[in-house]
Order: sequence, then structure tokens, then C-alpha cells
Amino acid sequence: MKAKHILMLLIGLIFCSCSKFTGSKQPLYIGDDISPDTTRNVLVAYFSRSGNTEKVAKEIAAHSGGMLYRIERKEPYPEDFKDCAAEAKSELNDSVFPALKDTIADFDKYDVIFVGGPVWWHTTPMPVLSFLRKTGYDFSGKIVIPFCSYANMFPHETLLEIVNATPNSQHPNGFVSEEGDTAGIAQWLYDINLKLK
Repeated sequence: MKAKHILMLLIGLIFCSCSKFTGSKQPLYIGDDISPDTTRNVLVAYFSRSGNTEKVAKEIAAHSGGMLYRIERKEPYPEDFKDCAAEAKSELNDSVFPALKDTIADFDKYDVIFVGGPVWWHTTPMPVLSFLRKTGYDFSGKIVIPFCSYANMFPHETLLEIVNATPNSQHPNGFVSEEGDTAGIAQWLYDINLKLK
């Protein structure tokens, strides 16, 4: 029995060490063809329950000039934390993509889309995946940049889920925030050479 536990621990460590990839290691724009005056239409789409991810999203929008869009379930989650967690786990286990409250009429005009949410049950909440997979939005050729907030673990796996849900998009490295900490956002945007304003 002890050997089985050790084996499972080793598999978990190997998985975590191999799942740090969150997108391209190259900056968004390379070369002389990008002028300092280049402007991009930016959307910052996020799902947030406690407010941590919302805090991060607002900071990203402030630095990028992006429009904020809150991803919301048509039927809100229960207010009680345990009930909310149970419902979210049931959605995940049964691959239920919940209906969303509204849609973005002018989605096609955005070419840079930040997408974020908290880490729920070791991955991206299902409303975020509804936004990416079930709304009919075409992410092909767009720049999709993942971000998330987390309390304990699995932030990089959560970013990777957003990358996997938009396979025909460009994916610069994402951003992880521990419990809504916004320190480092400006440096991150600089590191991926995001020339937006």
C-alpha cells in the first residue's frame, strides 16, 4: 500500500513538472514591422466569484487599455461556499458547460483577448470553458492570453486548459496570481512585449 502511494506521488510530481507550459515563449511582436503607434482591440474576459480574479482582470485592463467583460453563469452559483463548490465539481465531473448570462455582440473586433478565472477543482471553472467553447465565438488567429488566481496549487494546469480550449490562437505566456496579488502584471506585459496602447 505504501509503494502505491509513493508511485502516485511520483506520477503527480512528474505531471506537475511537465505541465508548466502556458504558451509561446516568444514575445507577441518581433521585428521592425510593428510601429510604436500600433493599436490593438483588447478584451479582458474573466470569471470571478470571490473577487480575486476580478482584481487581476481590472489591473490587466488598466495596463492594456482593454475592455472588461465579466463571464457570468445564466443561473448564478449558490451563495453558500460548500454548495457552490459541490455544484462546480458536479459540472466538471459531468462535463456540463453552463449557459452564460449574455454574449459579446462585437466580439469579432477584438484581436487580443485575455481570458481568466480562479483555479476550481484543480482546473478552469466550467463557465470559462463555456465562454471559450460554447458561445460560437471564433478565436482562430486571435491572441489569447490566459491568466488565473489561485490559493494552493495547479495554476499552470489551469492556464494550459485555456490554451487547449483555443488551439487555433496564438498564446503568449500567461500570468498566475496568488489570491489576487497584482504585483508583477506590468512586468509580465512588458516581458511578452505587448504593444497595445
